[in-house]
Amino acid sequence: MKNRFVILGAGGVGTAIGAALAENFYEETLLIGRKAHVFALNLKGCEITGSVHKTVRARAAEEIDFLLENTLLIVAVKITVLEETLRQIQPYVTNTTSVLLVQNGYGVKNIANRVLLGLVDQERVFQAIATMGAVLGAPGQLELYPGGLKAEKAFSDSVYGDIFRDTFLDYKVTSDLEKAIWIKLVINSIVNPLSVIFRAKNKVIAEERLNELKNSILQEGLKVAASEGYEINLTVGDINEFIRSDNRTSMLQDYFKRRPNEINFINGAIIRAGEKNDIPVPINKTIFELVKNMEKNRVESKEEQNL
Repeated sequence: MKNRFVILGAGGVGTAIGAALAENFYEETLLIGRKAHVFALNLKGCEITGSVHKTVRARAAEEIDFLLENTLLIVAVKITVLEETLRQIQPYVTNTTSVLLVQNGYGVKNIANRVLLGLVDQERVFQAIATMGAVLGAPGQLELYPGGLKAEKAFSDSVYGDIFRDTFLDYKVTSDLEKAIWIKLVINSIVNPLSVIFRAKNKVIAEERLNELKNSILQEGLKVAASEGYEINLTVGDINEFIRSDNRTSMLQDYFKRRPNEINFINGAIIRAGEKNDIPVPINKTIFELVKNMEKNRVESKEEQNL
């Protein structure tokens, strides 16, 4: 039996991953997503614009209702629903299932290993971080911005290690994924919440007028990372350079769609690590409370009522 690829969570990043695999492995690739998106993908494929211009044939379904035998399950749902989602698919996991986790935030693999304990060997649970911008403009339509995936070396050493090498995604392997996660965590702790507070696309956050604020958040994140054993060299200039595209962050997309966001696993993770290691993080705490209050009012549709 051939190996299969199932992408659970066909949002922006999940659709980009699924389309990249479907281009080379159409029959073996299946995206799991919402009804309208699934219908569009099956009908006309995935129309990609931005850094890539092409239409890719794709197969999609609304749910997993089959055994995941000889399957790489690529989990691209948000970290806020990761535990719940994995619990739902537990009955379909087999001893030949492997898992690749692609989430923003800290503690991803800990969540997955806890939920999949006794079902999937930890050696078959891998992690990668997405370095791309990917936004669903409409069902079946993907706006893709430069970047790709950065995977841990254990994944590159697995039977699935070469599946992304000849795709349109920029695929890299790192021998120190934990440090890469901390680097992305620190960057996300600046760009994502500020995009919500200013209700702005990335290029606004890169403006020099915000450098002092960004540096205040950055310095706290660097101190906390160092307290966890990760010396990271980042400047505000690096942060501004990192923002290469003018897309909406995932946190801003959640805001406009009135969904809970990932702040608990980004700035919240920095706050918890800071408290554990006696590192003051007052700016992160302020940013956290601002975004949590905005999220609560938005989700509950009370923005104007509370003014």
